Amino acid sequence: MNILRFVNAVFIGYLVSSLSTITLSLALPFSNKTESILLASMLSFIIWLVVILYSYSTHNIKRFSLILIVICLILFLLNNYVFGIKG
Repeated sequence: MNILRFVNAVFIGYLVSSLSTITLSLALPFSNKTESILLASMLSFIIWLVVILYSYSTHNIKRFSLILIVICLILFLLNNYVFGIKG
């Protein structure tokens, strides 16, 4: 189970934080796009820290893995279909 905690903390946590950076940089209503990207990048470090801390503190790691995967899918669908990012 420690391997699954490590995978959740490092790899899936990074995926969640990078997808949230893209989503937040497109969704934040700043007039200057640089400010949106900068704030989204700073918030992504906090998101990744929360995922790392929670992955080592939760008892039900399989449920947490499922929650992270669902969050990744939701952010991916938001980026592709709502904001129109293709890649």
